[in-house]
Amino acid sequence: MKCVKIGDRVIGNNNPPFFVAELGICHEGSLNVAIELTKAAVEAGAHCIKTEAFQRRKIVFHSSAMMDYSIKGKEYSVSQEEHMDKYQLCIDDHCQIKKLCDKLKVPFMATAHDFETVDMLEDIGASAIKIASPDIVHYPLLQYVAKKKLPVFLDTGSSYQFEVEMALKVLQDEGLKDIIINHNPSGHPAPAEQQDLRIIQGLKCVTDFPVGITDHYEGYDMVYAAVAMGADSIEKPISLDRFVTEPERNMSISIGDLKNVLKKMNEVFSSLGQGQRTTMSENGERYRFNNRMSCIASSDLSIGSEINFENVTFGRPHIGIGVEHWDLIAGRKLTRPVKANEFIHWGDVD
Repeated sequence: MKCVKIGDRVIGNNNPPFFVAELGICHEGSLNVAIELTKAAVEAGAHCIKTEAFQRRKIVFHSSAMMDYSIKGKEYSVSQEEHMDKYQLCIDDHCQIKKLCDKLKVPFMATAHDFETVDMLEDIGASAIKIASPDIVHYPLLQYVAKKKLPVFLDTGSSYQFEVEMALKVLQDEGLKDIIINHNPSGHPAPAEQQDLRIIQGLKCVTDFPVGITDHYEGYDMVYAAVAMGADSIEKPISLDRFVTEPERNMSISIGDLKNVLKKMNEVFSSLGQGQRTTMSENGERYRFNNRMSCIASSDLSIGSEINFENVTFGRPHIGIGVEHWDLIAGRKLTRPVKANEFIHWGDVD
């Protein structure tokens, strides 16, 4: 698998998952809140800060475009014009967040929907550019982004496999090599039955790129489940309080929980191991020694005694001849006296 380097971290090839703290719209359209969240996320251990660099007037041209989401089971539908006007940050706000990230020594990236935003992100030195799932078929945008040679996070929600592969071809045809594919379950929030986390491994099987997830689940469970399924990166919104009745808050991580979420995420990753049994941990070796059975004399035995079930028992720890070698010594004779409850060693048999 190809690896992608963002800042000082490598994504892919069994490296620990890369966590992208998504400011999204949880900053409530306030630069001050965005700055507060950025500082807290970095302190908690987030590996990257991401913004949504949309400018409504550049991408929404009719009031019929709607934004659908749910909070506490209640469905909402508002015009994208209203939604974006309420939550968008201005270009200078994104620049200010980038400057803060530089000061805090953490990578900054953003979602771009148009050419001007791509140029802006290149000019301010963004570490990567995100392509939102609806733009996976925006081939002019993909070509334009690819020419910048910045790493691209490609969301794949509500797309067919051939569309994913076509988007990858467009990016690669323009010479882009650093791509992270994001599985992007449908829904705001996305319920468990729509997660389809096996897609993570499926994408890994048919591509040569790191695969992550854009997590829109209401709660933290899918962070851990996705890592267990092999996700190389996790992107999830962060907020001051995920229980506030605002869109995207309910699928965010409350900033006070982020440190513990990242700790558990890394524990899940550590639990995966290397997927092979050619090595043994120190704890594993100690457990084997203490708990595997060995061959032990069940009574005092003299030279020439035949080794059989009548005069040999089995017990711990794993000293001398292990029980797994019984077939090699059964019926053979002792070459020295062995006392009851004494372990039998290879030098004791003919």
